[in-house]
Amino acid sequence: MADKNHDFASVREALLSADSALVEALDARARAIESLVKLRGEEPDGYFALPRDEEVIRAAIERAETFPGEAVATVLREVLSASAQMVAPVRVAYLGPAGGFAEAAARKHFGAAAELRVLDGVADVLEDVARSRVSFGVVPLETSSDGAITATLTGLLLADVKIRGELSIPASFHLLSATGNGSDVDKVYGAPGAIAACEKKLRELYPKATLLDVPSGDVAAEFATGDHGAASVGTEYTATVHGLRVVRERIEDVTGIETRFAVIGTDYPARTGEDRTVLAISVHDEPGALFQALAPFADRGINLTRLESRPGRGTAYRYVFFVEFDGHLTDRSVLTAVEELRGKSRMLKVLGSYPRPT
Repeated sequence: MADKNHDFASVREALLSADSALVEALDARARAIESLVKLRGEEPDGYFALPRDEEVIRAAIERAETFPGEAVATVLREVLSASAQMVAPVRVAYLGPAGGFAEAAARKHFGAAAELRVLDGVADVLEDVARSRVSFGVVPLETSSDGAITATLTGLLLADVKIRGELSIPASFHLLSATGNGSDVDKVYGAPGAIAACEKKLRELYPKATLLDVPSGDVAAEFATGDHGAASVGTEYTATVHGLRVVRERIEDVTGIETRFAVIGTDYPARTGEDRTVLAISVHDEPGALFQALAPFADRGINLTRLESRPGRGTAYRYVFFVEFDGHLTDRSVLTAVEELRGKSRMLKVLGSYPRPT
């Protein structure tokens, strides 16, 4: 028994030592950020080649031997977010409603320190980024059930912005309440889309409860917070923000759906060696035009990962093709393939070139 007590004491000491080292490392990073702020004040036009966030995260995941890689990424995003806040607030616009999956995606990517701004339309988010009202935007790119979001693809064609990254969020809804007790529930609040996605399951589980539409997940959570007989349909992130308890997890009628979100900025991140490029093209109306246009990628061994079409604007029955492929725009093989494609296309626009999701 004495040996076991000694073992437990050793483990406790190791945990305390690791926690102390972690805090010391965070303080060291904060001091380095303070030095950076001072240098930028003395030389505002100077260039500082700092590691990119995705490079930092990838390198950390590779070094981690025992700690889960996804958890490493989550922790580091919070550290990087807090570090960025020390330099200047990071302002991010996202597609509403508040408390929805886009907000969860923005928090996951940019961390708790980012200043979020909710907007009603994809075009509004893209315009805020293009006009530098915010640093970045987060908009839905596609869902695993319904495919690409037309409003986003159209907006990317028209706006002077770039895709800088992407991430996927499971489209899972939870039933939330102040008590966490399902027997108390006599009314359920939720945004119209959330209620619609869970209506069948809710009526099976709580046949006597009244289902009430409200403008957003945040509003639904506020109702649930102040009324023990009320519950809200929301995300795990909503529960955390509003201090609610989960009554039931994954109450959506169709499970396994994910939403892929695009992180929007005004420039391309540097290449990492594990990248993805997205572009839009319109080809000439002649036999074999699309085949010939895409041949430069096959000739150079570049892997196309996605190809789909959408009606073009302004001309009936003329289509725009959205093409995704592995590689960065600055890779020599990609650059030459894109330039050859440009010569075979009626229109070509690069929509983004960025690190593939970790």
